[in-house]
Amino acid sequence: MFKATGHKTDIYAINDQVLLSQIAHDYSKSGKSSQFGNEHHGLYRAAIARYAEFFVQHDQPEKTQPAQEDVELSIPIETNFAYEKDLQTSVCAQISELFPGYGIFGGNSVGIEYAIAGKRIDILLEKKGCSDLLVVELKSGTADYKVFGQISMYIGLLLEQFPSRIVSGIIVAGAIDPSLKHACATMDRVSLKVYRMSVELDDYETIASNVNSQSQ
Repeated sequence: MFKATGHKTDIYAINDQVLLSQIAHDYSKSGKSSQFGNEHHGLYRAAIARYAEFFVQHDQPEKTQPAQEDVELSIPIETNFAYEKDLQTSVCAQISELFPGYGIFGGNSVGIEYAIAGKRIDILLEKKGCSDLLVVELKSGTADYKVFGQISMYIGLLLEQFPSRIVSGIIVAGAIDPSLKHACATMDRVSLKVYRMSVELDDYETIASNVNSQSQ
């Protein structure tokens, strides 16, 4: 990272998820250090992004399994994440990029699968500089009207727990069923987002050569 920041940084020594997320965003294709992230066919950008995802996944303590009524089965559609846990890990590794101005409420051990009234919120974010809260509900496949009821309940519970705060929600899914769109039309607190996955291909020989040259 010397050419981008002017000083050497060991990302493996960083234990701040927010900082890692910001660094991954800076080296992304749209980040301020994108020109350096693109070097060696995107090797640096990919390495930083993968480590950020790894950090999020392994920085969380063991959680108890949610009650059976909280488990909602869905059939993943093609090119989407097979499991919501994988979607959660990917989103948490890119908080700074996907939700500018927000951070994970209380850190990874609190805001990821935030526990409230026996329920668990996928991701709870807090806006920097104020106390606004954002509930992020994730669905790897198609989200229908039932998800609206779920996130509305979470918002209501948070308003009860934090009466002085502004609480809103966002549903991130592989696809949106029309029934969910109609349900959300009744409340301006909840917005909808559809995620898109991308695949980048790098020449193996080039990457192997670069890695070997750096290790010597």
